[in-house]
Amino acid sequence: MLTLTMLRHAKSSWGDPLLRDKNRPLNARGKSQAQQMGEHLSQQRIDPNLIICSSAKRARQTLKQVSKKWQTDAQAVFEDQLYLASSSTIVSLLEKYGNNADHIMIIGHNPGFHKLASSLADTGNANDLVNLSQRYPTGTLCVIKSNAKQWRNIDNEPGELASFTSPKSLKLNT
Repeated sequence: MLTLTMLRHAKSSWGDPLLRDKNRPLNARGKSQAQQMGEHLSQQRIDPNLIICSSAKRARQTLKQVSKKWQTDAQAVFEDQLYLASSSTIVSLLEKYGNNADHIMIIGHNPGFHKLASSLADTGNANDLVNLSQRYPTGTLCVIKSNAKQWRNIDNEPGELASFTSPKSLKLNT
């Protein structure tokens, strides 16, 4: 069984209209969201073998803020291709890096995250499935368990949506 944990970057700042999108940082709310999501990761004992993080500034800062409240021994790799990646690109990155990992966390962006999670989540809590079908907000964590044996086959083996947790569901200041 493979476990895919997907964390969309937290709320970013639009304060500097001259910044390239890839260079936008988290805003204050995003930093708080990420730290509280880190507490949630710790409480839920979510412990991936590997973290693949977009090289975009807001994704890297999300990982940094999450790590203030969550301890993991997982190696983190920063991947340019994860920036605004399609769902098929995400699957290819899982295959590229996931040879020795049965639990990978990815930190990245929509719309690829929403499309991939929606296609992989076949069963699970009805409310979580409905929420996922509607949107994938910033700072949201999704955990999918698949019966696929290899990462390259994960999109052919829909699985269980084990959890779908948004900052709002953690009663954060949004």
